[in-house]
This record gives sequence, structure tokens and C-alpha cells, in this order.
Amino acid sequence: MKYSYYPGCAQHGTAVDYRMSVEAVFRRLGVELEEVKNWNCCGALHVPDRTTRAALSGRTLASSKGLDLATPCNLCYSNLMRANTAFEDASLKNMINEALTSKYDGNTKIKHLLEVIVKDYGFSKLAEHVKFPLKIKAVPYYGCLLTRPENKFDSPENPKSLDNLITALGAEPVKYYYKTKCCGGPVLITNEDLALCLAKDLLVMAKESGADCMVVTCPMCHLQLDAKQKAVESKYNIKIEMPIIYFTQLIGIAMGFSPKELGMDKHLVPTGKLMAKIGR
Repeated sequence: MKYSYYPGCAQHGTAVDYRMSVEAVFRRLGVELEEVKNWNCCGALHVPDRTTRAALSGRTLASSKGLDLATPCNLCYSNLMRANTAFEDASLKNMINEALTSKYDGNTKIKHLLEVIVKDYGFSKLAEHVKFPLKIKAVPYYGCLLTRPENKFDSPENPKSLDNLITALGAEPVKYYYKTKCCGGPVLITNEDLALCLAKDLLVMAKESGADCMVVTCPMCHLQLDAKQKAVESKYNIKIEMPIIYFTQLIGIAMGFSPKELGMDKHLVPTGKLMAKIGR
């Protein structure tokens, strides 16, 4: 299996731990991720103009070499999908292609890495690599972008792919009614109070569910729920202490990789108690 791979900006910045786990897990699975050369930011948060955003994503998509393009980031995934929708407008497509060195036909299929695992690779093959079934309870948190209707990946209202992955690894996905609610990450810079309030709601519900960790699929969600968790605790005078784990890290733990190999020592919320409960 081979995919063109768009890592997104965070993989080489705030989400190095995510990148480490992606590389370790997909190499072990034998899934080749060929990184797009000379890629650029998809423009998800910084570019308000729709045409410019579509052009930025179109430039990356034009370099996919005829392969399906995979990405680890919910924001990038949604923005790339929206660019494909924008390219259905013939006049917009022609205008953008006039500015691109490599023209984009609008036909590249975009997949989140979660989709690659659960749909393309499959749970039966994944089970062959599970050495340590995880006897823990985990929150399946999808975020607000991964399953929006235009993505056609999972149910927008009640997605199950991450729940099913958690189950396949021997863990128990808890009932979590905020699984597609925004974490507040997109508004952290412009409205920190609102962002922390949104994160607080997610973290408190996760704590009350009895979960041992939250499992995420997006570097922005991880940044908000892990790095800003102390700020939430301080602002609302509460104790959460909820480890936030990338889904690729969860897979890696079940495969037998050490926490350090998966970048888990880089988290701000300690994962030691979680690892002890797993028996690692």
C-alpha cells in the first residue's frame, strides 16, 4: 500500500510526537507514505479568502502523482476536501490553474490516516500486529472537522471508526456525547476564554466518564487538550489530569513500541499512570 503524504505544518513543529508515532506505526504495517515534495501550508486558519485557500491546497494536490493523498491533520483533511469541492467550479478551477505551475484536475482522493487504517488496511490485518491488548477505557474524540458532511468518511453525528479502532486494540471506548464538539483550538488566539471553556467541557465530561485517556486524531485538538489542560485547571480550579493520546500512539503501544519511541515523553500531561495501568 502506498500513499502520497501531506504531513501539514504541525508535524514538523508542535506535533513532533504525532510524527514519530505515525512513522513508527505505518512503517511496521508496511504502508508507504511518500511525502509530497515542496508542500505548503493548506491555509486552513490563516487565509480567509476561499480562492486563495483552494489554490494553496490545489498546489499540494497537484503533486500527488496519481496516488491517494493521506494526511494526519483534521484541519488539513477538511481544507483539502473543500479545495476539491471548489475545483468543481470550472471557472474557479481555470483561474487557479493559470497560477499553478503543475495543474490540478480536481480528482485526487484525500484520506485521513484514520481512514487509511480502518477502511483500507482493516482491523483483521491490524490485529496481527497487536502484541499487548489494551485493558483501558478511552474517550474516542473526533473533533469538529474530521466527519463534516463534505468529507464522506464517517457519520457526521455519531461516528464510529475511532470507537471501533479502540475496541480492536483491546480497549473500551466510553460513551462520549461530545465526540464531535469543537475543542476551542481554532479560537485560542482570538478568544482564549471561550477556547478554555470549550476545552473544559470536553475534559470534564471525559473525566466523569471514568476514562483513562482521550484519543485524538488532530494535532490542534492535542495541543488544545494537552498543552492547555493546566490552564483549564487553573482557570476553573479543577483537577483533570487526563492523558491525551494520538490514535497512532495508541496503536503503537498495542504493537509493543515504547512510549519514548512514540514521542509520549513530549506530552505535557504525564502518561506514566496510563502506561502503568496498561502494564508497560
